[in-house]
Amino acid sequence: MTSSNDIVTLDVGGHTYRTTVSTLTRYPDSMLGAMFGGDSVAAFRDDQGRYFIDRDGTLFRHVLNFLRTSQLALPGDFKELPLLEIEADFYQIQPLIEALASYRLAHLETNPCEFEVVFLHLVNDNVNLYKLGDGRLSVCSSSSEVRDKVNGFVQGIKEENPRSISDAGRLPALIARLHDGGFTVQSHVNVALHKGGQIGTQEKWVLVRKVSRNSPHSKCAIGKS
Repeated sequence: MTSSNDIVTLDVGGHTYRTTVSTLTRYPDSMLGAMFGGDSVAAFRDDQGRYFIDRDGTLFRHVLNFLRTSQLALPGDFKELPLLEIEADFYQIQPLIEALASYRLAHLETNPCEFEVVFLHLVNDNVNLYKLGDGRLSVCSSSSEVRDKVNGFVQGIKEENPRSISDAGRLPALIARLHDGGFTVQSHVNVALHKGGQIGTQEKWVLVRKVSRNSPHSKCAIGKS
C-alpha cells in the first residue's frame, strides 16, 4: 500500500525523476492520480526498479513542476508548446491543460495577426462496440471572429445533414472546412474514459493558421461557410 509521503523514483523516457506520491496524486482525476492513488501502483518498473512511463522525459519536468506548485512557469524562449499540450492531454491533468491554453492565447495576443488557433473538444459519454455516442462538441479560438466563423461552419453542416444528430459525425466535415481555410492540425489526442462502468472517449484537436499582417486572412476570413 502506498503512502502520500512515499518517495517515488520514475523513469520517464529514459530520464530519472524523484518525487512523492502526494505530488503525483495532487489531481486525483489525472492519469498519474489513478496510477499512484490506489492501494497498489499500476505501472511497469524498469530494470532498476523505477516506475517506467514511456513518454517524453525532457518535457516531463514541466509537468512535474506544475504538479509541485500548481503554477505554469515556462522559459521565455519555450518553443515546444504543442508537444507539452500533447503531454498534458496524455496525463489528463485538466488544470495544466487549461493553463497551457491560457498561455497560448496570452502569447498570441502579443502578435494578434500572426497566428489564429482553433481548439475543438469532443466528449462521447457512452460508447460501445455497436453504437457511437452522440458526443458534445465545444469550440474555443484565439478570437471571437474565428470562433463565430467556426460555429457558423458547425451550423451549416447541421443544415446540410439534418438526419445526422451526432457532433462526432460532423467533426470530419468541420476539420475539412478548417483545412480548406488554411488551418493545419497541430495536435490531436483521443483518450478513453472509464467511469462508473461506462466507456467513453475524449477527443481534442488544436488547429493553427499562420496569418500575414498584409494577407487577406488578416481579418479572420476562413473561406466560405
